[in-house]
This record gives sequence, C-alpha cells and structure tokens, in this order.
Amino acid sequence: MGDYQKLPLPNFPYSLKIILVRPSIEGNLGAIARNMLNFGFNELHLVTPELTIGEEARKRAKHAKSVLEKIKVHKSLEDSINDCSLVIGTSGKREFGDKTITRHFLAPDEISERIYNNNGKIAIVFGPEGQGLTQKELISCDLLTSIPTWEGYPIMNLSHSVSVILYELYKYHLFNKNSDDPSIRTSSISIERTLDPKIRQLLRMQLKELEEALPWPESRKHSIAKTFVRTILRGNPTDLEVQQMLGALIDSTTALQYVNNNENWKRNRKRRVE
Repeated sequence: MGDYQKLPLPNFPYSLKIILVRPSIEGNLGAIARNMLNFGFNELHLVTPELTIGEEARKRAKHAKSVLEKIKVHKSLEDSINDCSLVIGTSGKREFGDKTITRHFLAPDEISERIYNNNGKIAIVFGPEGQGLTQKELISCDLLTSIPTWEGYPIMNLSHSVSVILYELYKYHLFNKNSDDPSIRTSSISIERTLDPKIRQLLRMQLKELEEALPWPESRKHSIAKTFVRTILRGNPTDLEVQQMLGALIDSTTALQYVNNNENWKRNRKRRVE
C-alpha cells in the first residue's frame, strides 16, 4: 500500500511549478518533494537556496527522489517566473481592517477553482522558513493565498503549507476532471454518490417485507421500514453498499418467514434475490 505505484501523473489542465524562495532546511526540502508527488506534481524550483540537497533530503523524500533530481535553481524570483502566465504567492502573515494594502488573500480552495481552466504555466511561490515572502516578493505575484489557520498561531511549517495547498489542487481535479484520467484508479474514495433509482426501490421494498415479517404486534412494527430507509439514506450510501445490505435483508426476511411458518419464504425468496 505504501509503495510507489508507476502510474502516469494526473492530467491537470495547467502546468504547475512550486517555487521555494531561500529555503534553508534540508529536511523540509525532502518532505516537500514527497508532498508534491503525493498529489501528482513534480516540478520544483529553488531561488537562492541556503542548503544543499543531501542525504537528509533524500531520506525525507522517500519515493520522490526523482523530484529532487530535477530541481532547477534560480538566482532571482523574477528569473524563476519568467515563463509563467500566473504567479500565486503564499503567506501566513495577514493584514486586518478595511485598508489592507498588499495582502488580499484567496482561500486555497478558491485558488483551485480559479486556476483550473488556465492552460498555461502556473507558479505557486513559498517564502523561507520563519520569514515568508517579503513585501516586494508578494507584489511580484498576481494572486495571493493563505491557509486559514487559528490566529493565535497562524504560521505553519513550510512543508505542511505546501501539502495543504497541493491537496486542494488535487482534490478539485479529482472531483472535477472533464475526461477519464488514467492516473486515477477506482478506489475507496467514492466520487459518485448518486444512488441508482432501481436499487433505492429495491431497498424500500425489501425493508417493507422485513417489517411485515417481524413477529411483533402491528402497533409496534408500524413505520419500522420508513425509519430504516431514512436512517440508511441519511448516510448517502453507494450502490454497492446498499446491494450488500439487500443481501442481509433478504436472508433476514427469509429466516423470519421460515420461523413463523410463513410459506411465502419458499415462493418469494428467489424473486427477491433476483
């Protein structure tokens, strides 16, 4: 489960580069490389880094060493963004009040939606650990984003910040891709939650039959089926989940009819299974 799977990278409509300005902690660099590959990105750029790419970075990168191997280093932020059609700066330092000058932030999920149909090269720029981007560097960016954190301790670790931003980008792609993406396998993460109308009807019918088979007084078992339907559908189940429930409901109804000497269990069981 934790091994690297050799799948193609996601078919994002845009091309993305992550730019780290003056990074200084080698372990963070490795963690960022891993975070990037976790969400299907692999283009990492450094601006005047204050570190070397050594064993610590490679250990933290795990199976994302290929990201480290392709890193490009620049002498200035301007040089790193000269091929970009959109540059997004990040910061945890916020201005408050009605007269904010520079720091007009969009939330990461809003950024994900806004850039999705941009077919160009997009850069997301992160500042150095402990300092962040300068005012001049923020002004060089076209849009700004900030992760909503508690104001009592708003500044996140650099690698964690990168991870949160990239998670939002990948999540938006996962739920909004316009065509089949060979990088995305069917998994336990359910994207479609629309219950097949026929399965819904089968569930309601089978719960009603189970209600009728209960060896209880009519007054006691009244509306049992409705209660089950509401409770089950409130959980927004998938087709497969309801189909699995139907199997248990059919067997339970059959057992109750058999115990109650109701001959319907012989005649109706095959019909219910079908």
